[in-house]
Amino acid sequence: MSISEVAVSCASYRNFSLCPHCEVTGQPATLCRLCEGLPMISRSDGTTFHLLLADQPLPYPMERSSGKTRNLSLCFWYMHAGQPKQTLSTIVLLRDADKKRHSLFRKIEVVADLLSEELSRCGKLANVYELDEQHGGFQPS
Repeated sequence: MSISEVAVSCASYRNFSLCPHCEVTGQPATLCRLCEGLPMISRSDGTTFHLLLADQPLPYPMERSSGKTRNLSLCFWYMHAGQPKQTLSTIVLLRDADKKRHSLFRKIEVVADLLSEELSRCGKLANVYELDEQHGGFQPS
């Protein structure tokens, strides 16, 4: 899927902390993350899934966290009706990421839309995706 394509999210709910999907399925609705100091980026269709950014963007690979790398990793957690009561994760690698806060979070919003489309379509996500804007791709790694 090309990042240059406009992501038309099938998620009816965006950037919430009380999950409509969990309320419908009778689970605790408050979503928790590893890092609470950043904007809530979450998606849900209200009935079959939710997806949320679990932690802050981290340098990738971590061994190069001395500031030399422009690559970042994002961890998303999700639940889907196809795997009830299981929280699963997926990692998205951003190559040559612009680390300016405003543009980075806009890009993360687009990634969340792309992942929610995939989750809605397939009912699960790959373990790792790679977003490479130079080559216009968002693909499982």
